[in-house]
Amino acid sequence: MTLKGALAWIVTGGVGLFIGATVGLFMTVAFEDPLKKLLLRVRRKGRRLRTGRRAPEASDFTFGGLTSPCMIVAGNGTEAIKEELVHLIVNDEPVELPAELTTWRSEIATEQQARKDSGKPHHWNGDCFAVDDLVEERTARDEDTELFLHLRRTDYYSFLASQHLDRRFRDGTTPRTRYIDPVGHRRAPVFMSLSLGTSTLVITTDNRVLICQRGSWVGSRPLHWGVSADEGLSPRFDSPSGLPPRLHAAARRGLGEELALEDHEYRLALLGITIDTERHQWDSVFVAYAHDLTSEQLEGRMKRGTKDGSLEIASWEFVPFDVTSVLQRLHAGRPERKWTPVAPAALYLALVHEYGRWRVERLVRSHSKRFHR
Repeated sequence: MTLKGALAWIVTGGVGLFIGATVGLFMTVAFEDPLKKLLLRVRRKGRRLRTGRRAPEASDFTFGGLTSPCMIVAGNGTEAIKEELVHLIVNDEPVELPAELTTWRSEIATEQQARKDSGKPHHWNGDCFAVDDLVEERTARDEDTELFLHLRRTDYYSFLASQHLDRRFRDGTTPRTRYIDPVGHRRAPVFMSLSLGTSTLVITTDNRVLICQRGSWVGSRPLHWGVSADEGLSPRFDSPSGLPPRLHAAARRGLGEELALEDHEYRLALLGITIDTERHQWDSVFVAYAHDLTSEQLEGRMKRGTKDGSLEIASWEFVPFDVTSVLQRLHAGRPERKWTPVAPAALYLALVHEYGRWRVERLVRSHSKRFHR
């Protein structure tokens, strides 16, 4: 065999096939997973562009044809979680941010100081609580739900920095892909869980629920429609003596500051704990049943002025508190009318607490086809 023939046999014969197979296997191993991930990102982006928002996730809350980026992590609405069975345990060691989030926090501090110096609306950096863990147990005697919320100390600028879940780090990852997606929202690290709030729905004696549009300069979701009163847990106001704060007391403080309601004017019930999965904010859902106030009387009180109402609330409505009316209001004006993620979940829990799960879900099913059209 000539040298030229031997070379031809190597290239086209068995040796060539072996080399080709080896190269092909290497290319498959090296590029298959990255290509799959790239195609998945393209598909997700396409869905977001078509729908005008992010694609729904498995943890999203659905209610009557409406999907909201919120998950309920404790409570189901059927029974209130007793006040004496909610324990807030504070670890005084402050939360430390990773280096890149610390840089973002510094940018926020500089921006807010510049706004203050120029006389513009700005956010001041108050202390707040982060959620380190939630433990749910059952009491030995009655099997009631008992909650243990483990908290750490943090501040508002750190909270604002942690809100940018989809902002890219230098390596191309984001807080969501680096810290939340690998473990899920329920187990995300404490430096991503830098808020705990209360969201309360008020039901008046004429069976109407108050829904409010958030103010234009609130730190989270301005001009979104939501519950009657929101309040963030604060070491300064909810733990002034250094004792652990109480979740129900924080909700009552919010009702007093935003709606001028006094503690004796309503019955308060905790229905659940939620997480906003779009921004990873922890929240607690309450319902407050007014003893004597009608919707007209409460509206008159709000118009006469409240401590924080002019800043926190841009507008409000009273909606008949029944399944059909609530669903109609949730769907009315969409997509221009935006809802806070917790609002649909809070309304569902409150309806279940009032009318029972079976009746609420039966009525929801009967209305679903209409809302899906």
